[in-house]
Amino acid sequence: MMRLKRIIALVLAVSLVAAHPLAILASTPFQGYTYNFWGTLVPSPAAYAPIRSFGLMDIRCGENCGLHTARECTLDSHIDLGDMRDPTEIHVDPLNNIYIVDAGNNRIIVFDVYLNLNRVIDGFYRDGERDTFRRPHGVFVTDDMQIFIADNQNHRVVVIDEEGQFIREITAPAIDGFDGDFEFLPQHVLVDRGGRTFVIAQRVFEGIMSFNAAGEFLGYFGTISVSANPLDIFWRFVMTDEQIRAQNRIIPREYQSMSMDQYGFVFTTHVENWHLNNQVMRLNPRGEDVLVNFNENIIINGDQGWRDSGPLSGPSVLIDIVARSHGKYSALCMVRGRIYTYDSEGSLLYVFSGTGSLQGMTRRPISIETLGEDILILDAQGRGRIIHFSPTEYGRLINTAIALRYDGYERYSVDYWRKVVELDENFALAWSGIGRSYLAQGYNARAMYYLERGMDVRYFSIAFRRNRLDVMQETLPNMMTGGLVLVAVWAGVSIFRKIKGKGTTE
Repeated sequence: MMRLKRIIALVLAVSLVAAHPLAILASTPFQGYTYNFWGTLVPSPAAYAPIRSFGLMDIRCGENCGLHTARECTLDSHIDLGDMRDPTEIHVDPLNNIYIVDAGNNRIIVFDVYLNLNRVIDGFYRDGERDTFRRPHGVFVTDDMQIFIADNQNHRVVVIDEEGQFIREITAPAIDGFDGDFEFLPQHVLVDRGGRTFVIAQRVFEGIMSFNAAGEFLGYFGTISVSANPLDIFWRFVMTDEQIRAQNRIIPREYQSMSMDQYGFVFTTHVENWHLNNQVMRLNPRGEDVLVNFNENIIINGDQGWRDSGPLSGPSVLIDIVARSHGKYSALCMVRGRIYTYDSEGSLLYVFSGTGSLQGMTRRPISIETLGEDILILDAQGRGRIIHFSPTEYGRLINTAIALRYDGYERYSVDYWRKVVELDENFALAWSGIGRSYLAQGYNARAMYYLERGMDVRYFSIAFRRNRLDVMQETLPNMMTGGLVLVAVWAGVSIFRKIKGKGTTE
């Protein structure tokens, strides 16, 4: 009998795993969490789980690899690409090809989602002559498959086509303000739909450099305001003029990374010198920061608390960011290897991954990219590897609910939020999502209950005002009718008394 029970239990377990392939992977070595309204850490299920981890040794020969002749090339051919040396960026093009910038080997490796090699870009042809890269740092591929490469040590941005043919290059602009010692060291490059090119360059503090489609310098985009922390301000207040002159100047911070959303807004990260300032910006086409954050208790800078000393201490440093669908964006912390995902209102949706050697954790995270709703992390430690994360059931429910809300289908998101609450009743945004759904349907009193549980002050105030109006509309007619009846009764009694008084007098 005991043996039969064990067999039945095993069959059920296998059936469960087959039905939900991420059920086992949801038990991750890292703890998921978020923050409540007051900024207190609240544990949660893992929203994403690792499904694979691979390096260059796992890449196979593809149909169009270009490294072999037709006779030598088969899909099972082993490719000896060696190891990555100081990789700097991962990028996914419109056709879902994956690009790895292998800076130390002066090349860019391109392969598909099945790990079939597409090509290795280690140079290009210019007027019939071959040219090469020196420590390329960033890459971006446009919708028409033009490849922009930030060729750092060659002081240029190179634009080539799919065949490796030179199109044009962007070099240091000849403008006032650049002295003879200035070196154009592009790190990251981005192109908008209008053909405008954005470049983050080392030691350029005025902002992101922007160029037109012809490569002509247009100016700076999204300059970061100079800010000092209160401690620096205090010391400058008590210092003498000579001491102040001897100190380093307070200059704007350099941008760390950038990513463009579907509407042409540019998300950026930068290192702040004061932990109460956002590390993320969302720049409109004019370069103005229009990032939304409705909860002032939560700063968009990763972890809200940390240790002051020891390993993994200090505030988060968001080294890279990726714009995602439906207003979401995810930022990568290089200190603790965590990935923070926010919605369009600045609410923290989930945090996952971390630093370590276990599956799904990184040692030296350097870049983040998306593949649909999946997330890719480039770990530059050792031989270099890519960790591929996919949403768990918990993460999928949140992403779907956020998408419905963002597209204006608030009332249809309630079923997904209820399922989220079943998995994690401490997730305040789920309660808020249910409340907003009821609010959109006009059930204001019911919405108030859920919005209060979700600590959604902004929408609770809206629901409260609407519910107060509903109560007034329901009760005012009855009150007015009751008042009129009382007035009529009072008037009738008064008239009756007067008539009766006259009759008695006569």
